[in-house]
Amino acid sequence: MSLKHKIKLFSHYISDMRFKEIYNMFWVYTFWWNHKLSAFLMNKVLPKLGIDLFPLFLEIEHTTVCPFRCKICEHTYWKEPQRNMKFEEFKHIYDQFGRLKWIGLTGIGSSYLNPDFHKIVRYCKSKGAIVELMDHFATFKDENQIRELLEISPDFQFVSIYGATKKTSDSICIGSDFDTVTKNVKTFVRLKKEMKKKFPILNFHYIVTNQSKEEVFGFLDFIHSLDTEIGEILITPMLHDFKEAKGYSVKLDSDYINKIREKTKEYDIPTTINLTALQQEKGLLRKPSFKQCKEYIMPFVLVSGHMSPCCGLNEANQRELLKSNSPGNLFEKNIREIWYSPKYKNIRKLIRQGKCPQECKLCPAYEEASSKKEK
Repeated sequence: MSLKHKIKLFSHYISDMRFKEIYNMFWVYTFWWNHKLSAFLMNKVLPKLGIDLFPLFLEIEHTTVCPFRCKICEHTYWKEPQRNMKFEEFKHIYDQFGRLKWIGLTGIGSSYLNPDFHKIVRYCKSKGAIVELMDHFATFKDENQIRELLEISPDFQFVSIYGATKKTSDSICIGSDFDTVTKNVKTFVRLKKEMKKKFPILNFHYIVTNQSKEEVFGFLDFIHSLDTEIGEILITPMLHDFKEAKGYSVKLDSDYINKIREKTKEYDIPTTINLTALQQEKGLLRKPSFKQCKEYIMPFVLVSGHMSPCCGLNEANQRELLKSNSPGNLFEKNIREIWYSPKYKNIRKLIRQGKCPQECKLCPAYEEASSKKEK
């Protein structure tokens, strides 16, 4: 997010009197948005001071219920039963973390098919946390459900997009309907203006595949036509090229990324290129060292309660491995017992040494200094 858009975000917080969120945003900027600073503080400065920072941010997979069978999504190939996280279960996990600065409500599923979803979002906002939502906007019951979302006013709403045409999107997301998605996006924008709401700020996650790569420019035209505030567009290829999704993974070179940046600059749309895509663009022979990892400050909790070091280990179609490698289950143990356990301490120790913990071996973003993985 550009400085211009950050200033605009703070002005929204001030006018809405969201003072807790303003305070929390300073933590977000220091330990999340500013990658180099956060990695430097967490992996060098704070450990020398004897400070092992407790998680400030969290992502919770509140559902794995989804009616679609997207060809690039690991969910399509699971044998795991679909389930929603009930509000009481969510609250049990959330309350263990105390005063979270940021929470991402996500999951490999359809957010608005969880009957408790809006209750969960309300609870997070009642605590003053900055709340980010992620969904595909394909399963709203009706316009009233969108209206209720706007009344709750979480901070950010990401919409996942798999192409800029019905042919491409529907061929990847089997069972979904591109026309329904775009209609819901337009309804969201219209109702937000009618209700004079500043939040949630609309964001998009464009997943680049071989099929959708060239359509990104048409997608940017569509976003511009909405004539609404956009917080960010996240451009990312598939994080993991797992075997069931072969033929969809794509490399992003510098020419392609520069064209995207030129277009988004023309439209004044903040754009973030996924870390793995930047590595491709720069032609790096190696990924950055684990010493530069700061993602572990935002653990990811599966709907089953299993805790994972970060969200980047998802989407590899290795669900059972994630569970078996989990440092602990938050339905069975308290977060502090797990976070300060010898196992989790060792994860952070190895990362700070530039080594890859066993629990992070699926990481798509970082690489240890030596070729031999630490166990």
